[in-house]
Amino acid sequence: MVENETGDVKTQPVGSGPIIGHFFERAGICEIIDKNVALDPRRKKLTHGEACIAMTTGILSQIFPLYRIRKLAENSTILESVLPGIEPKEYFDDKLADTLDAIYDYGLGNLEMQITKRMIEEFEIHSDVCHNDTTSASVFGNCDNRRTDDGLKITFGYSKKHRQDLKQLVWSLSVSDDHAFPLFQQAYDGNTADVDTYVEQWNNLIELLGRKDFLYVCDSKLVTFENMACINDDEGFFPAPTPMYETYKNTFADAIDDHDSEILIEYKNRFNRGFETPIRTTWHDKEYEFRMIILFDHGLFNIRKKSLENRKAGTESAFEKLIGKLNKYNLKTKEGIDRACNSILKRHNSAAMFGYEILNEPETIWKNVKKGRPRKNETPKKKAVQTDRYKVKLAFDRDAYEKELSQCGYYPLITNKPESQLSIEDAMTAHKNQYKVEHTNRRAKSGFRLEPLYLHTPERIEAFLFLFKIALQILVMIERTARINIKKRNKGLDDFMPNRKDVRNPTAESLLGEFQYIIKGEIPLPNGNFSGFVSRLTDVQKEILEILEVPEARFSYSYLFMHSQVYRDP
Repeated sequence: MVENETGDVKTQPVGSGPIIGHFFERAGICEIIDKNVALDPRRKKLTHGEACIAMTTGILSQIFPLYRIRKLAENSTILESVLPGIEPKEYFDDKLADTLDAIYDYGLGNLEMQITKRMIEEFEIHSDVCHNDTTSASVFGNCDNRRTDDGLKITFGYSKKHRQDLKQLVWSLSVSDDHAFPLFQQAYDGNTADVDTYVEQWNNLIELLGRKDFLYVCDSKLVTFENMACINDDEGFFPAPTPMYETYKNTFADAIDDHDSEILIEYKNRFNRGFETPIRTTWHDKEYEFRMIILFDHGLFNIRKKSLENRKAGTESAFEKLIGKLNKYNLKTKEGIDRACNSILKRHNSAAMFGYEILNEPETIWKNVKKGRPRKNETPKKKAVQTDRYKVKLAFDRDAYEKELSQCGYYPLITNKPESQLSIEDAMTAHKNQYKVEHTNRRAKSGFRLEPLYLHTPERIEAFLFLFKIALQILVMIERTARINIKKRNKGLDDFMPNRKDVRNPTAESLLGEFQYIIKGEIPLPNGNFSGFVSRLTDVQKEILEILEVPEARFSYSYLFMHSQVYRDP
């Protein structure tokens, strides 16, 4: 039975704000921005650094329109725990937009270099292997209200989500192999080809890391004579999947036919295989010799084997249907039948496995010489008329099928790094870890909704993407810190996920989500004052703070809200 009832208790969400604030402080983001970006003397509150922290916190809270940042500050204490002492009214959208303009005018690349270098040093990020990939971000509405003639052009281009009706930009992201930590990002015009971005991003990584000996891992669009020659001549190193252009395809096929041995590579409790062959190319009258590393993967073999069987079965089924339609409509001539047969082989990519022969067995039909119905008791005169009757004989080449089956599972990489510095096994591992940047792009576009973009000037969009990358960096630093400490203590989290014990690879989203029900409350006292409290931490929450190296005191009322009296409503 409840004996005492207290009314007018005010509560607001705190969530994971104290954790996010802790990592912001370690990264020194606010300090670096305020040190470099001058503040308008008329602006008395909310520095540019604080505004950037507020907008990044909004991204982590999945709040993207700038006008909603103020609502976040009014309806929760998440921003108050990150930036104590700032009233919600300071977060109005014009002031936040002015900050985007200011950091763009200063130079996003300069700020990005300083902030990322600080993070690399603070969290000891390794960057011996770097991955790069691009994605497209669609834009809804008009985004042509530019302040300058230079800069990003949002326009139509090849959409990776197949929305050709929407304008877009191309977003290039480089990450470290160390927990996919984002290193550098850059927005390109919406019609920029991926192949034109790789060398520039490689140069940006050199400036950021201060060295050239890292391994630059990209997808097959890196493999052009110009890109490879440029990186090689400037003492850089790359591995990339080889596109099946005629030159590479012939070298690949000859190597598979002629090689006599392969090395075994242990991978995920199975043994893959690999070997290599030299490949020579010429660019601007200069010869280059690279390594083509040819790898065999069991998973890829199963996928391609099934595809090969489907192509064979599809071709046979299509020809069977075609035979039933012969000598009708547009299949009455040899030319029409030949076009239909070639179309089937092209559609199923099976010309190497099948051949066909078009046979004509004319049929003789007797027709009346005179038109119309014959008279009574009249025997009509007849003439023989030959009609073409075509048949198609499909021939299956078993040897060609077996040869293609023997190549299933093999795929080529091309690299310029010598065997003494990059083994076949290390090249395979680097390539398979390319998923890290692809996963980061999926994370940005799904969990944190990189698109649609809610800003209407290209300059502000570029600045917002800079903050978006900082948000991704914060997520990775939280995730990385947790996993490193779990590995050190050799014990995962219990009671963290349903029906699972010893969770050793928690995501940042799930770690932060564990604090979503933490609230701040204020209870009115008889003397007119307030008594404040913050939700008591559970054992799981305390354990998470321990592996994140965040002091529990961060969630105490006195630590979080010692400035709250400044703007409490009367």
